[in-house]
Amino acid sequence: MNHPLFVGVDPHRKKNVVQMMDSQGELLGDAFWVDNNQPGTAALIKHLMETAASGEFDGMQIATEATGWYWLHFFQALSHELAASSWPVALYALNPRLTAKFKQTYVDLDKNDAIDAYVVGDRLRMGRDLPQSFRQDDTYLPLRFLTRFRRHVVLNLAREKNYFLSALYLKASEYTRKDKQPFSNVFGATSRAVIQEFPSLEEIAAIPFDDLVDYIDVKGKRRFPDPTDNARRLRQVAADSYPLPQAWQEPVNTILRLSLQQIAALQRQEQRLNTAIAEHMAHIPHTLDTIPGIGPVFSAGIIAEIAGVERFNYDQAKVAKYAGLRWRHSGSADFQAEDTPLSRAGNAHLRYYLCEAANIVRLHDADYKAFYHRKFLEVRKHRHKRAIVLTARKLVRLVVRLLTTNQPYRPRRP
Repeated sequence: MNHPLFVGVDPHRKKNVVQMMDSQGELLGDAFWVDNNQPGTAALIKHLMETAASGEFDGMQIATEATGWYWLHFFQALSHELAASSWPVALYALNPRLTAKFKQTYVDLDKNDAIDAYVVGDRLRMGRDLPQSFRQDDTYLPLRFLTRFRRHVVLNLAREKNYFLSALYLKASEYTRKDKQPFSNVFGATSRAVIQEFPSLEEIAAIPFDDLVDYIDVKGKRRFPDPTDNARRLRQVAADSYPLPQAWQEPVNTILRLSLQQIAALQRQEQRLNTAIAEHMAHIPHTLDTIPGIGPVFSAGIIAEIAGVERFNYDQAKVAKYAGLRWRHSGSADFQAEDTPLSRAGNAHLRYYLCEAANIVRLHDADYKAFYHRKFLEVRKHRHKRAIVLTARKLVRLVVRLLTTNQPYRPRRP
């Protein structure tokens, strides 16, 4: 395109604000808005076609901020309707961080929808570091819906468990101490029964010891190797914990009971999502699950966010940068800063799945275990987090190689 029409769009739930300009940055009229639905998009397409014809443009480039999902149906309609036009069309969904940083180059610029659409269009006109043009994805995007929702559920589950543990301290302050913990899993069936069926620790202390042993043995379905030890620890927790005042018992027990119900519901959702993800992955050929510790869920999260290594020219450095696993260097003249912070400017979902996968792989693979241990010992602060991120960066190279060659993983020979 030698003389394209540049269009910036600021998407919203009800409307899309549009600003058009030429290759010199000259505005083609005032900003206007159209409804963010099929009739509004059809009217916009008609207006764009008339403007392109009257201005003798040889193509169109349209950009919008990828704000939630408000842009997706809009871009699908544009790509479908404009595909048959006589002008080449390129659609770009820009990261809001990209336009926010670009807006800082202006001096004293106001904030409203028309200006936001102008900034998006002007950033598109500048070019450089633009994402790949939009194309309808029927393979990876449906999988991405599932994996991103699973991450949402898992984070909510962790948040709910933390809230439950904080409330549990009110009822039994010693219950979660490692040296006194009566059950290895606080959220196990027997532990949940004890927390819900006994209003206070005083009732546990009042039960004859043999009856408490039988209760734990029955609730544990005879699977505890030594229910006597569990009963002894539980009695010790009841003796050492702060007493819960009578007036507090009912609200605290209500909170714990409802929180456990919420945790159980989130766990059921996680299992259903795992099943749905595994079924979807059955139709996508890959070999990531041959890496020790990586199953269909982590494989799906990584594959869905990368959406094809060909997008990155099979370059592992580009994939790592896209995931935000890149460290900024700072220097001037002969000075080089020792502090190199993690970029975090990339895809947070891909970074999450890579770090979670790296944490599992280092427990199953000797090479990654040794690498993690070496990085863990290099520093004195934030050892685990730093070592996991570096291990995830190492894992990127393996992931890209397996997705490129479609060969199974072979451990490195000692």
